[in-house]
Amino acid sequence: MSTNKHGKQKRHFGIWVLLFGLLVIAAALFGGYHYFNSTRTPALPREVKLTAVGDSLTQGVGDPTGKGGYTHLIAKKVNHKNPNVKMSMVNYGISGETTNQINYRVVHSKRLQHSLRTANVITITTGGNDLLKFLKANVMSTNQKTLNQRSLKYAVNYQSRVTRLFRNIRHLNRQAPIFVFGIYNPVYVYFPQVAYINETVAKTNQITNQVIHQQHGMYFVSINKQLTDGQFKTVHSRKVLKKKATDSLTQGSNHSAADIDRLLDGQSSQSNKYLSNNDHFHPNLTGYKIMTNLLYKQMAQHITWIKE
Repeated sequence: MSTNKHGKQKRHFGIWVLLFGLLVIAAALFGGYHYFNSTRTPALPREVKLTAVGDSLTQGVGDPTGKGGYTHLIAKKVNHKNPNVKMSMVNYGISGETTNQINYRVVHSKRLQHSLRTANVITITTGGNDLLKFLKANVMSTNQKTLNQRSLKYAVNYQSRVTRLFRNIRHLNRQAPIFVFGIYNPVYVYFPQVAYINETVAKTNQITNQVIHQQHGMYFVSINKQLTDGQFKTVHSRKVLKKKATDSLTQGSNHSAADIDRLLDGQSSQSNKYLSNNDHFHPNLTGYKIMTNLLYKQMAQHITWIKE
């Protein structure tokens, strides 16, 4: 009996020794794991490429730094707010190009095609020159019925052009999120009473947004209100602006179609504080910062590795 009891005691002691040993080993492994994680070299930044394609807003016309407007600023902001991300940027913006001209480059430029295929993020600006061409062709029109018919034809043609452009870009890259800027009215501050310009800008943005929703992974970045209204942010300030413009017409200071045409060419003696003093048409640095912030907000909503 005593022998069996003694044997059981030895077995129990052995089990306790084994358990204690396992605990010691587990503690050592746990401590070593945390030490390793706390002292190891941080992960290298995730390298991503942004390919920007479009018109003068992509090229960065009006940016006094000459660095490319929002394209430079968005890469800088992404890298600053996301330490584990290293974004590089390639700018394929050409001032004055319409949607068809941008699409021609997408279809025929091997260099641009390669950049789009290898991009992690794509941005597009288009539509502004399409609208500008329409407005300049119809600025002398005084017949509302004719203007409405031409506006409808413009809308149908623009929808066809922008659909083709977006499909061709998405065909080159099935995965990258694509962010498309809307357009704004650069002459609103000067002619707030000319309603059909604002209406056509709004219609162009509506079409762009509708076509975007026909493609996967494409997102609309609206800049119309911010850049059109400029420093006139409140309902009251815009009302005063419109009244002054209307009063000047009443008092005989007639703003002719030629005046509007001159403004559409980027000439003015007045000021929208978000547009360049050089041409009163394209964004200045403040305007491009607004575009950048709106773009970043959209990116943070749709890209997992971008922080709010």
